[in-house]
Amino acid sequence: MNDKENISVKGVQSSIYERVKELARETGKTIGEITNESYKIFISAASETKAAGQEFLKGVKESQGTIIENISTIEITGEDLRNSGKKVIVRNINNLILKDIKKEEFENYISAIVNVKHLEVPKSIPKLLLLERSKFIDEIKFM
Repeated sequence: MNDKENISVKGVQSSIYERVKELARETGKTIGEITNESYKIFISAASETKAAGQEFLKGVKESQGTIIENISTIEITGEDLRNSGKKVIVRNINNLILKDIKKEEFENYISAIVNVKHLEVPKSIPKLLLLERSKFIDEIKFM
């Protein structure tokens, strides 16, 4: 079965077409053969890129974990974090109390604390670790 036909492709840049003609001469192939091979490579690369992109986005979503937001006052404990088993982003909270949380639990489960007016944190959490993961905090108290 012959699946070849004459096809006109509009919008091809003349400089690219000239390079394809030159490559065809150098390799002893026709412009059609070079074009078919190019399309096959492009389609294969696009499919692989799409699959890789989907895997990347899936990984990003999984790594983001849980978002806790828009609450007036909340207390979160180390047990709460362990039970969730996921990274947590806490944002837009008036009063956030982190209670009975060990350094390792903070490191493993708290991704970010953003836009909190009053934050209470156990003294066991190193200040620089807390600050590294915090943005737009009005007041921090180490208890």
